[in-house]
Amino acid sequence: MALGRVSLESEIRSLGGGLRGLRSPGAWFYCALALGAALRLFFAYATPGTLDVEIWQAHAHTVDERGLIEYYRGGRFIFNHPPTLGIAASGLNALAGATGLSFAFLFRMPFALLDALTALLLFSALGQAQSQNLRRARYALTSLYWVCPLSVIFSSYHGNTDSALAFFLLASSLCLCRGKSAWAGALLGLSLWVKIPGLLALPVLLLAAPTWRARFRFGAAFGGVALLGYLPWLLQDPEAVVRAVFLYRGLVIQTTSGMPIWGLQIFYPEAADLSPAALDWFRRFRAGYYEWNSLIALGPIAAYALLRTPRKDLEAVLAGIAGSYFILYGLTNFWAFQYLAWALPLWPFLGFRLATLAQIVASMYIYGLYAWLCGGPLLIGEWDFVGQATWPSALIGLRNACYLFFFGSALYLLARAGLQALTRGRSRRARVP
Repeated sequence: MALGRVSLESEIRSLGGGLRGLRSPGAWFYCALALGAALRLFFAYATPGTLDVEIWQAHAHTVDERGLIEYYRGGRFIFNHPPTLGIAASGLNALAGATGLSFAFLFRMPFALLDALTALLLFSALGQAQSQNLRRARYALTSLYWVCPLSVIFSSYHGNTDSALAFFLLASSLCLCRGKSAWAGALLGLSLWVKIPGLLALPVLLLAAPTWRARFRFGAAFGGVALLGYLPWLLQDPEAVVRAVFLYRGLVIQTTSGMPIWGLQIFYPEAADLSPAALDWFRRFRAGYYEWNSLIALGPIAAYALLRTPRKDLEAVLAGIAGSYFILYGLTNFWAFQYLAWALPLWPFLGFRLATLAQIVASMYIYGLYAWLCGGPLLIGEWDFVGQATWPSALIGLRNACYLFFFGSALYLLARAGLQALTRGRSRRARVP
């Protein structure tokens, strides 16, 4: 027995020593950095990407042929992106023609490089966290982000701009918590030159500003920088720009067989299984849920920002932003795969368990689906979303588990914020003589 106890204690000490080894940058850390860089370069150069790559090249051709304003008024595809991205895509398409490099590589590689800066900002943010566990784990968590399937796929394979948003959210939060509210607002405003959903972080960031003067500086810089990216086109046709970019609410994406990829509708019953009365109620519910889905998702995000902890340190701010996007994922039906990239590096600030579960279920769904669509784990085949209309039951199960996780997480985060607000209210009343 004594021998067994000594053996167990020595195993525990060995495990503890191994974990302590992750607190400093050993060979494992540099190997992870090299692996993440190699994967990004491979995916950007050697793979075709998803249909989004072809759509972006079509955007570039249309901008060249018809002009940006005319494209906002209507075209073959929905162009809901900021003007700066339309101009950038047009320039990259011209560069592809001049250099012989593929548009797919030239379009994706800048976002892969930007993701390296995102990882650097994540490392800085983890090093400033109040939680000793987060500070100690900064090397491990940064390397995990750098090599995890989701960050690699969204930054260098998928072929869209969504991964850039995380960089601006981290940069803005870091500036705000260092007392540079104008810089924080400017960086969030700059994010709107790339992608509009940075607006979801606005309630948390505004409330995190220490004074009303800081909030004014933040808001003024945010509005001024954001406006600069749109002003030349707003002066030409404000209605077309606002309708195409700011009033775009997303799409209900489904396979060609009619199977949705996300949202509550994946659990909707078959109409043939319902009685006439139940069918009538269900149709009204479904129509209302689609019609009011933006409010159903955005209203709770605003409530969450108001109800959650009033702490203004960096760790709490990033947790609040990550929670806001979790709530969106859980409550929206208007969703696309790459939207998970928006706040991906911020997930650890919600807690190790929640972040770990999110990484596992989301990676299994996204990477599993992409590998199946491409016909192999290296994703070098055609991303055949159109042709593969009927998914295997295992992928459908992963989709259901992933959505249920975010739906449950959204309800949990909202309930926890509500309880925190209730506890604070009771404490204030108890202090009143």
